[in-house]
Amino acid sequence: MTGTARDEPELRLPFPDAFAVDPSPTWAELRRDAPVRRVRTVAGDEVWLVTRYDDVRVVLADARFSRALVVRPGAPRTAVAAPRAGSITAADPPEHTRLRRLVAGSFTQRRMREFQPWIGALTHRLADDVAAVEGPVDLRRLFALPLPITVICHLLGVPAEDQPLFARWSEVVYSMDMAEKDEVERSYDALDAYVTALVAERRSALLAGRAPSGALLDELVLARDQQDRLSEAELVSLVLTLLVAGHETTANQIGSFLITLLRDPTRWERLVAEPDLIPDAVEELLRFNRLGETGQYRVAAEDVVVAGVRIRAGDGVIAAIGSANRDEAVFDSPDSLDFGRGGGNPHLAFGHGIHHCLGAALARVELREALRTLTTRFPRLRLAVPVGELRWRRVLISGVAELPVRTGPPTPPPAITAR
Repeated sequence: MTGTARDEPELRLPFPDAFAVDPSPTWAELRRDAPVRRVRTVAGDEVWLVTRYDDVRVVLADARFSRALVVRPGAPRTAVAAPRAGSITAADPPEHTRLRRLVAGSFTQRRMREFQPWIGALTHRLADDVAAVEGPVDLRRLFALPLPITVICHLLGVPAEDQPLFARWSEVVYSMDMAEKDEVERSYDALDAYVTALVAERRSALLAGRAPSGALLDELVLARDQQDRLSEAELVSLVLTLLVAGHETTANQIGSFLITLLRDPTRWERLVAEPDLIPDAVEELLRFNRLGETGQYRVAAEDVVVAGVRIRAGDGVIAAIGSANRDEAVFDSPDSLDFGRGGGNPHLAFGHGIHHCLGAALARVELREALRTLTTRFPRLRLAVPVGELRWRRVLISGVAELPVRTGPPTPPPAITAR
């Protein structure tokens, strides 16, 4: 027999105790008592919140839960920014398949392994900047943010000097504060205009006979102009998505990783002493640290029953990945950080199904190289303020606004030859 769970007391998402280091106890309560629950979003609409691991996998992989429908007029809203049609993140097959194929080759594990020495050298250059500061240093500003921004700009072919232009816009568009709605829309428009101008500039260079740079932006312009494999709107939207999502997620993960490790210095010291643990530590930290206070959004294309609850066609559904990664039915002692989970760590940090994160291989390289460099260069790294005093940004992809640390005596960088 199925139920509707529509008569329960109102629950608002994000929860009142969100945007902190530790997850709200509400997540565990929902997994136990109401794994499929109606909630009200920041935009004021009601959607379903799915919190258990197995059910989250169903929502993420089952074609009856659509990404394209999230941009349908009248669809429930879950964030301040209005979803925009034409994005790869708001598409179902066959459109999603076509767009993903255009860029998938740039983010394969093989290509990321080839790119790894360059990323490693970059992390050491950024560590030099950190080491040059006396006293407490904001590791987000000097390391966690510039690392993925520089990498995605290099891959796309975006001028490095433009980074300050879109870094602020990118932070604003993820706001979870409805009072900032107008600023969010202005920032989205500014990003759109910037990418449109960038595409036009690269197109002019190619038409003038300049050889393609090998960067992804040139490949996409050629795919549009010479092969008609995507529309102009899709081209701009795809570049914008890669540019924003390609750095905000990783920057916040680096910050959360470091807070988790440094709040108990024995964790940091273990990675300093055992650097071979870093790959497994990255996987466990991906599981342990939620990337946001909501989850991935879908709209039901037809009636579906999940965990005994009937979800109607047209209903919005949030698959809470952070909650799934703490599901007691899947992970032993889920609230404990265990570097020994190894290959038996089936976390969903990068999603599941056809929308599995395109940049997962790149993110893993960035996260591993970040930890390798920081543990090598700053073995006595410590937080400069108590964990409770860290200020969290109220954004869709959550993270701290600043990460003040004390580096201790740095070790000299190794000799590195970057390709």
